[in-house]
Amino acid sequence: MIKIEVIGAACLDILISGYEIDAFFSGKHKTERITSSFGGDALNEAAVLKRLECDISLNTILGNDPAGYLIKDYLDRSDIKHYQNIFKNDIDTYISLVMIDNDGQRCFVGSKEGSVRLLDLDDIIIDDEAKIISFASLFISKKLDNEKLEHLFRKIKEKNKILCVDCSTPKNNEKISDMGCLKFVDYFFCNESEAKALCGCDDLMECEKKMYEADINDVVIKAGSKGCLYKHEYHPTEIITCVDSTGAGDSFTAGFIYALAQGRDISGCIKIANRFGSTACQYTGSISWLDKVAIKDLLI
Repeated sequence: MIKIEVIGAACLDILISGYEIDAFFSGKHKTERITSSFGGDALNEAAVLKRLECDISLNTILGNDPAGYLIKDYLDRSDIKHYQNIFKNDIDTYISLVMIDNDGQRCFVGSKEGSVRLLDLDDIIIDDEAKIISFASLFISKKLDNEKLEHLFRKIKEKNKILCVDCSTPKNNEKISDMGCLKFVDYFFCNESEAKALCGCDDLMECEKKMYEADINDVVIKAGSKGCLYKHEYHPTEIITCVDSTGAGDSFTAGFIYALAQGRDISGCIKIANRFGSTACQYTGSISWLDKVAIKDLLI
């Protein structure tokens, strides 16, 4: 099995299901359910890949606090390798309040100064034995600007790694023309809203074109119920009832990376990715589906 390193965010999610904005701000509101889950783009990817028995390591940072201890305990119990300097003093582990409406869509509340926002170059160690590096959290850390990312991504490519990058919403109105670091990326993942924000247009086909003009090798746009867009063609996913879309994109990317590591062609990678993403949407919490589904059955 090819060794894979995932770099980026790990956090604790507090999930509020059945959220209705008008009722929520009425003073007192009983919601359908409040629960907790481990989350963060990188942790989610690593958890899925580990469940598939991949040789996986996670490069992230946590606060030296109760939430951080919970996450580290989960990583240790799950046998997800991580670096010894995972705890940082004087920062708070990021806790995300995830508010899920009755259609399974969500919005987030989180700290501007939580751990996921503070990952820096000094915290990132490139595993020389890893063949695939997944930078799972583009735009999440305010410390990692284009200049630092260009340095990191160039270094990864100089070591002959396959570089996958997953996007989040640009936090400082970054545009594709600002992100010279992306020319080093082999596989770039984003969802529809992220693509539109990054490219400054509402036409997904035009967004895809702009990304290829930025010299990204391959672009996969996650398109929700439509599946994904790749090379001007939609690849549909199964029709499901969405309970919670939190982390579904991370499961999609993890499925793609797993299939890539297995030597599948792009069609096979997309097929597995769509299955993982749609399955994740059917359960509350980013990675709770891993305990409810025989994951290897999705590989058929």
